[in-house]
Amino acid sequence: MGSTRSSSKRLPPPLAFLLGTLVLGSAAHAQDAGTPDTGAPDAGQAELQAPAPAPAPAQPAFVETEVTQCGHKQVGTGEGMLRPLGHGFYLDGHRVRRGCTLLLQRPLKNRPPVPFAPDSFRPLGCGFFRYATSIYWSQSLGGDDHVKEPNGQLADVLTRLDLADAETFEVDRDCRPRDVRFFYLNHTNRPELPAFVAVPRGDGQGYEELGCGFVRYEGRVFFGTRLVEGAHVPSFSSVLGRLPYVECGNAMYGKDRAKVWWQHLMVRGAKAKTFRVPKDDNPDLRIACDGRRSFQQASVDKKPSALCRPAKKVTVKKRK
Repeated sequence: MGSTRSSSKRLPPPLAFLLGTLVLGSAAHAQDAGTPDTGAPDAGQAELQAPAPAPAPAQPAFVETEVTQCGHKQVGTGEGMLRPLGHGFYLDGHRVRRGCTLLLQRPLKNRPPVPFAPDSFRPLGCGFFRYATSIYWSQSLGGDDHVKEPNGQLADVLTRLDLADAETFEVDRDCRPRDVRFFYLNHTNRPELPAFVAVPRGDGQGYEELGCGFVRYEGRVFFGTRLVEGAHVPSFSSVLGRLPYVECGNAMYGKDRAKVWWQHLMVRGAKAKTFRVPKDDNPDLRIACDGRRSFQQASVDKKPSALCRPAKKVTVKKRK
């Protein structure tokens, strides 16, 4: 390891739908507090403006950690040394590290992850970087986003922001990300929410909020900013309808005419026609059902939940 030093009826317009959630959570406040003025609001937007509650404390700025060495390798410009790339990233031969952690990508689904090529790697600050024609967040977002290096250390497999426009993507000095089309709310410190949520700049033409974090944009479906692969776009909807993502608990399920997804992951074996989420006796909407089978997130339970059993029919005997 290296030594370090810290250097109901829902509003139809998508913008209104997302802005309604901004008052929930410090991460949302931190992103929205300094949103640039994009011009005078139109009549529809003016109607949405209302006195807001006192804002929560702003989210602390992202801390970029610098290292002086990793194992036996020192930081510097000489041969065999870790060369600084800026913003806490380092070139290690033909690989890139964040501090001492190796960073990997998965360009092909179900294939082993591979390192980032240094020639296409451009740090942007606040944990973001541009890689070729894509934008990445430098932290892993799930427990499964790790692999072991030969020396036993964990490497992070990173998530691409599929919705982001790499050419115009930037972060301001308060670490608020945006591109020419969207502002992005950063919820990476709240694993129960989509990691990033796009808020359209302007009228959001072509952007449709589907509920529970799912959106339809330019002929594709996304969960937050991650592409939902294999979805039939015209028929796609949220299982719970057009609820704001902060109200969906663990039931962030979407479906098309045949298949079901939890967030961006396909729920194997689930049928869209019969898939449901019980509302009663289901804290945080943790259990979903397909017939007698029960699911939690993207996995089927080995022992089905009692919530998925059909209700017993009550028969009333007629008196003779």
